[in-house]
Amino acid sequence: MTQTSNWFLLWDKEPLSAETNMARDEFFFDACHRKKMGILRLYSWKNPTFSIGVSQRFLKAVNIEFISNHNCSYVRRITGGKAVLHHNEITYSVISSEDFFFKNNDLYRSYLLISRILVQAFQAIGLDAYLSQGSPSSLSKSNNPCFSFPTPNELEIGGKKIVGSAQKRDKIALLQHGSIPISMDYDLYAGGTRNSPEFIRNSMTTLSDVTTHSGEDLSRALIDCFQSTLGVRLEAYEFNPEDSNILGEIEKKYASYDWNHRI
Repeated sequence: MTQTSNWFLLWDKEPLSAETNMARDEFFFDACHRKKMGILRLYSWKNPTFSIGVSQRFLKAVNIEFISNHNCSYVRRITGGKAVLHHNEITYSVISSEDFFFKNNDLYRSYLLISRILVQAFQAIGLDAYLSQGSPSSLSKSNNPCFSFPTPNELEIGGKKIVGSAQKRDKIALLQHGSIPISMDYDLYAGGTRNSPEFIRNSMTTLSDVTTHSGEDLSRALIDCFQSTLGVRLEAYEFNPEDSNILGEIEKKYASYDWNHRI
């Protein structure tokens, strides 16, 4: 395995707020436009948070009255996809302008590459994860939540979705992040997205449903598989004071009504 200064790891072991989590992902996406670099980030959420895709209509995607009454947060992502409840989970993000994801790989192929790394990580802890064949196109056009149906090349175990991912990509960099539930509050997820708990429960599963391995076990496996696939050793990323100032400005965006309710 070779050492490189272009690939980094940020494992945020303390749960963070919705605006901080989304700001950090955008910060690294912007950084990848300034230099060739890549980063694997692992994180979690301070309190139950509904995130929605960049192009979703806010009031159709989530039930704001229910969310407010249940002391949940909400945030709009810069990636696409459907509504996700982030609660007890591992969230991963891969942000890169390195050639591995760009030289010969478009959005579909880079998404597939990352999904294969995820499959390897699940298999490393003894789980029979595989890539989904997808769902009817009508579901992707609906307001149904992310975990109510798999899209092509997302991960399933036993016929149920276990990872929900979304990607933003331009000609310079990509950002792909995704949710890996350790457990799920189906009543909360259903209420916040105007669905029935059974509808979501029948289509998804969680880490605690299929293994006694912890979220940390899977996180370490993901780091190992990522390094092995790319042939790199990830260096720990450390924020400097200038980074902190930039992050503070980006956080204001994700805390704002104008951004979260813009559609």
